[in-house]
Amino acid sequence: MTSTTGPESLVIINTGNGKGKSSAAFGVMGRAWARGWRVCVIQFIKSEAWKTGEKKLADHLGVEWWALGDGFTWDSTDMDATEAHGREAWRVAREKPAGGE
Repeated sequence: MTSTTGPESLVIINTGNGKGKSSAAFGVMGRAWARGWRVCVIQFIKSEAWKTGEKKLADHLGVEWWALGDGFTWDSTDMDATEAHGREAWRVAREKPAGGE
């Protein structure tokens, strides 16, 4: 269900091999923001330590941003910690729509 102020709750998950997932997601983010919808980005792999242009743009637009990963799994030296980051990201991803945010 959508209205002039945006959908009640819409979750889009971009997955797959190779490149393009983030670019596609940020295009959707920009279009939703331009329509006046509240937007939240949750990244499962990228780390808050990574300083990206997309995050800088989101901050400028007032988009809520969660980069909860610790980097690419193939670079991990502690898979238990990497998996814990993924579980935390999943918890946040479940809470946002359920809380009306």
